[in-house]
Amino acid sequence: MDGGRVRQLLSDAKSHADVGDMLLASQLYTKATEIDPENAAAWYGLGVVQISRGFPDESVHAFEKANSLDSEHAPTAANLAVLLENIDPDRSFQLASMAVEKLGNIQQLSGIIERQKELSFRDNDDALEDTDKDEGYPLLESRVVDDELQQLEEAPLIESREVVDEEDIILESRPVQTLEEIIEKAKEMLTKNRSSEALSTIKPRLETDGSMSFELWSLCATTLYMIGHNNEALEAIEYAIAIGDDRAKTHFNHSRILKDMGKIEESEQSIANALISDPEHVNSLISMGEIKFQSDDFDEAVSFWQKAHDITPDVEVLSRINEAKENMNRDNEFEIGEQSLVVSLENKIALAKELTIKGDHVNSVKAWKQLLEDNREMPEIWNGMADSLSAAGHVDRALQCRQKATSLELENSIEIDTEIVQEADLIAAGIEAKEIIENMDNSPEIDANVSIEWYNKGINLLAEGRGSDALSSFEKAIGGAPREELELRVKAQAGRGHALYQMGKYGDSIRSYHTAISMDPEAVSGKLLYNMGSSYASLELFQDAVKCFIQAIDRGLDENDRDLCKKQLSRCKILAKEQAKRSNR
Repeated sequence: MDGGRVRQLLSDAKSHADVGDMLLASQLYTKATEIDPENAAAWYGLGVVQISRGFPDESVHAFEKANSLDSEHAPTAANLAVLLENIDPDRSFQLASMAVEKLGNIQQLSGIIERQKELSFRDNDDALEDTDKDEGYPLLESRVVDDELQQLEEAPLIESREVVDEEDIILESRPVQTLEEIIEKAKEMLTKNRSSEALSTIKPRLETDGSMSFELWSLCATTLYMIGHNNEALEAIEYAIAIGDDRAKTHFNHSRILKDMGKIEESEQSIANALISDPEHVNSLISMGEIKFQSDDFDEAVSFWQKAHDITPDVEVLSRINEAKENMNRDNEFEIGEQSLVVSLENKIALAKELTIKGDHVNSVKAWKQLLEDNREMPEIWNGMADSLSAAGHVDRALQCRQKATSLELENSIEIDTEIVQEADLIAAGIEAKEIIENMDNSPEIDANVSIEWYNKGINLLAEGRGSDALSSFEKAIGGAPREELELRVKAQAGRGHALYQMGKYGDSIRSYHTAISMDPEAVSGKLLYNMGSSYASLELFQDAVKCFIQAIDRGLDENDRDLCKKQLSRCKILAKEQAKRSNR
């Protein structure tokens, strides 16, 4: 038995539960029970998390296991007492009595004890009077006790609920509907366009035993959306996702709400999440096809639509596939016509730059390499190779190419200088060249000040949400900054990445961040790495995002940013694992 591993699993599970990631927390607690089935703390933690996810039966099973291993643990007894009140009243009474004896007078547990005593008293009265009446005490809704996943020695935090005094004579008792019955009833109402009634049916349970049922919250979001309350619907569905709802249909509905509210980028990300959850979710496949079509990626659009059509044949989807194929044919004809033009050096360089911008790293590096074979003395080509290698993540090699380009630029400057003084001897030419280089190094301070002004303007434009204007300002700052102003050039490159991210050009933003890192690897800030991780996550490159978030945590983030980074890291780890599982199928 690996005690150290179990302790680590319990610690990790608690951390995930603390940030609302109940799905992963339940998986970790389950793993701990598999390794050590005799660990009462693992079973107890699993019970708390399962009731938070809306699985009361699984919660009862886990608490029963914990109780069988440690029958004197009062928090376990308290939780079981609440959960069993309407299932096994006698046992609930015994457990509540034991918990109150150890934990003190807790109102919810005291209520269970009082109701059971009153019920017993009435049964005795009925026996004395020899009546045939069957008057059951009304069933009251119960809620789980949550001790916030602390160790076994800690007392639970139990919500107190006021017990309303009933009349002495109960003419009729109404059974409490289960959550499953409420959900089915609400769904039936929605099929008949009775959204308001469905919402009225759901809301009372959201405030009691359904407060942690993601299915109930997701259904609530649907009713609110149908009524037209989009903001409230968004809050409800995002809460459902936060407490463990990772179903494809929930992510799809999330994307629809976001799209209606004009949040296009977030909507597209939700569609991607839906397909991670279920790669064969037809509605999400169709929506992703539309996204790819609108961005002129017709090949990808056809791929998504064809998969949807194969699962569920549809005439309209087939029509969209044919439309995308027609666009692909037109693009191919245009590319064939262009190929004959790629003959000059300028065209080859332009093509290599285009491949770099598109993020086609393999072909981009090949194109620059071919150019270098015949043009090793051109700084522009060495710089192009550096940009391509940097975008592909080969920072060290990119730095070497950049240094080579700088060396060639300096040599060319010296050659131009010496041509002017053809009659001078070598010593005089060297002195003059040195003076020119020194003058270049002491380039006017006005240029640096102008670049600083453009950089500051870019920062202000970013804060106003004007990404396109900010991008222009940062590029002007980069173009005018003297070479010795390394810090300014690095910051301007990072700013350029922020602007591109704000514009939704995630691939371009990553390339800009890589360029900034290659210029000064030691000066990389946590915020830059966090932003680069966000760009990777937006492109569904979750493993790369995880690497960035891990490095960002220990690089100067404040407390709030660290917490946000940890949450993003946890989310991307889950998505990366799911992505890896699906790619291996």
